[in-house]
Amino acid sequence: MKKTLLGLALSCVAGAALAAEYDDRWMLSPMVNFNATDSEKNLESNFGLGLGLGKFINDKWSVDVEYDQVSLDLDASPGSVSQTGLGLVTRYHFNEGSSMRPFLSAGIGWLDHDGSGSAAAQAIDSSDMMLNLGLGVRKMVTDRVGFMSEVKYRLDTDDYTGTASSYDDYVFSMGLNIALGAAAKAAAAPEIVEPAPQLDSDGDGVSDQTDRCPNTPAGMAVDAYGCHDGDADNDGVKDSMDKCPNSRAGAVVDADGCEVQVVIELQGVYFDLDKATLKDESIAILDAAVATMGEHGSIVVEVAGHTDSTASEAYNQDLSERRAQVVYNYLVEQGVSADRMTWKGYGESSPIATNDTAEGRAKNRRTELVIQD
Repeated sequence: MKKTLLGLALSCVAGAALAAEYDDRWMLSPMVNFNATDSEKNLESNFGLGLGLGKFINDKWSVDVEYDQVSLDLDASPGSVSQTGLGLVTRYHFNEGSSMRPFLSAGIGWLDHDGSGSAAAQAIDSSDMMLNLGLGVRKMVTDRVGFMSEVKYRLDTDDYTGTASSYDDYVFSMGLNIALGAAAKAAAAPEIVEPAPQLDSDGDGVSDQTDRCPNTPAGMAVDAYGCHDGDADNDGVKDSMDKCPNSRAGAVVDADGCEVQVVIELQGVYFDLDKATLKDESIAILDAAVATMGEHGSIVVEVAGHTDSTASEAYNQDLSERRAQVVYNYLVEQGVSADRMTWKGYGESSPIATNDTAEGRAKNRRTELVIQD
């Protein structure tokens, strides 16, 4: 059974390393421990001190290196035993996003015993592996300081008494979590907008979304834009409704036949925080853009990168340029001709929403394809 528990702890420590927006600052954790020892150790329980250093490696898992020390008096003879532990502890937290987070913990390490005082005590000098399994709760009070309480079962495999192959101890801990460094600001995920269902109000076979002549008489033959009479400049707007009858060939026009700038926002293209590294979920969106560029082989676009106003103007300008170039490079690598694209970073200069709220900043962090021709 105890070998099974040791294997479980090793699996948890390894699993946490595989599992990366969350507070990833280093945490210093001074603590007071009450050590309730196995009766077969013939030691009196006592308070000791501990210190941990670790961090969250994603929104659920944290990993800490912990040191603890306690002096335990012998029951049957004068003298005491200094018990020192050093181990690696991983914790799985619940209540993501809350300041109060219960957790389960598992850890492995090394436990050393060194006796002093009587001859019997001085004869104690040995060390071996230990296993910790526990549960507790973590509560952040401010951006920098929080409290943590935990109870651990400790399996001590150091048979320094010669009475058992291992011992069952319990450790009750109370301590602080002190965050080191400035708080990281996690990027808010942009709202996912479901596309509206396509309607065809005039029943001409062209959806309202693309129908530039929405009131076509019933039974009238229409073109791809839902229009039924002549179109001298071939812009998709019938001459009787075209207010700009001499549009450039291939230009994008509005319902009146006048040229407009078309901006396609690449919703769902995300980058790692403060980096120009594409997240995995961005690839499907960019592949769809590649397909669209392939279907419309004559259009020329500018890949435009934008940021919110967090950080300095110079930093945001540089970040937007790097992100725009990353998207440009990906499209080229997937087969879009480089002479059909340019890229440019606009930094924080072109917001489409307020930068005073998290929702507004999320909208301003965007990548667009601006159709040039």
